[in-house]
Amino acid sequence: AILCYDCSHELLALQRVGSYQRELSGVAATVQDARAALAPWADLAQGKRLLQQADGLLRRHSSEDLLYALFFVIHARVLELDVVRHTVNPTWEKGLLRNAREFATMCTKCGPQIQAALTDPETKNTIDLLNACDMRDQVGSYRVIVSYETPQLEDFSLCILQQNNCFGCDAAILDQPRVPLLQQWQGKPLDDLAARQIFIGHFSCREAAPVSRHLAWSWKIVCGANPAYDAFPAQHQLFYPSDKSKSTLWYDPVFKVETLDGRSVWCKRHYRCTPRVVPSEFRAAGGSSSGAWTLTTLDNGVISKEHWTTVDAADDLSWAVFHYSGAAAVVGQSYLGALLCSPDGKWPEAAVNGVGLARIEAAFDRCGIAMWELYGHGPPGAPTRAGS
Repeated sequence: AILCYDCSHELLALQRVGSYQRELSGVAATVQDARAALAPWADLAQGKRLLQQADGLLRRHSSEDLLYALFFVIHARVLELDVVRHTVNPTWEKGLLRNAREFATMCTKCGPQIQAALTDPETKNTIDLLNACDMRDQVGSYRVIVSYETPQLEDFSLCILQQNNCFGCDAAILDQPRVPLLQQWQGKPLDDLAARQIFIGHFSCREAAPVSRHLAWSWKIVCGANPAYDAFPAQHQLFYPSDKSKSTLWYDPVFKVETLDGRSVWCKRHYRCTPRVVPSEFRAAGGSSSGAWTLTTLDNGVISKEHWTTVDAADDLSWAVFHYSGAAAVVGQSYLGALLCSPDGKWPEAAVNGVGLARIEAAFDRCGIAMWELYGHGPPGAPTRAGS
């Protein structure tokens, strides 16, 4: 396979996947397209689909989508990759028998939910849009989901995916990169109390740190690395204590979505946060795993589980960097990213340059992320540092 994007005509002419060639013309192009249409299960048609999919991903200009463009081609043509192995879409690659078997399982297990979803015009349109994109394309599929959330879609997904896993999908939380925990905060080893205070941030509650600004939220996201989940125009994080557990926190992200049909809507999720034990080589002195969390939520009928790590935080809570790695197992999706947060969602003034900026860059580096990969607001005077 040869892929390229925004290159010279000479390089574009070299594009191919398998036996499909992009730059054929005249009779040769007509014959090639006809053969692909007549045998959609064959190598030629698969190559055409992969090239079209790569084009769409590369146009988004993100490192994440670049990787997935490569993953899809490598998975189809070279070797199986777990990160894109599962899909809930009917595909020619699955074959007619497997597609039919999955459809029959859906109808047997979830008939009432399917009927309710397909008889609701908005939900049916959402399902059609999801079928038109590859659900392994997390950016495209999640944009559809948050644009058209309905109770019928949640019930449909809960039954088909979460309760019955009709497509036999599975995905694990990625364990690379191994991100080390923050060791010290405010001149002391990070303990459970301090780890809770960093998560709670500036939310006004009894457990907030003395340096908290006591706002209506914990943090606002300045920038993040995942175009599917971090690139919304306004993102508020609310971490707050649980009344039933001294170790558990709740997390409610509230974020603004610019929908596919041009609306602006606010969405909310609800996570349970529990402390997590990390491998011994990443623990602090004395064997502490403070700052490591497991977050779980039910998102439109599908359970997502995420491992969060406190990477660094300013002593005055003017900023914090968190890393996350998660999976929605029954959809076959694994994902990861990292966030820079501040009280107001703006780049922290104390980190525009010098030691503060170096600390933030080092924190993202420990997450395996370069600053140019981020979405959101960069330091003043350096708009290209974090794509805004």
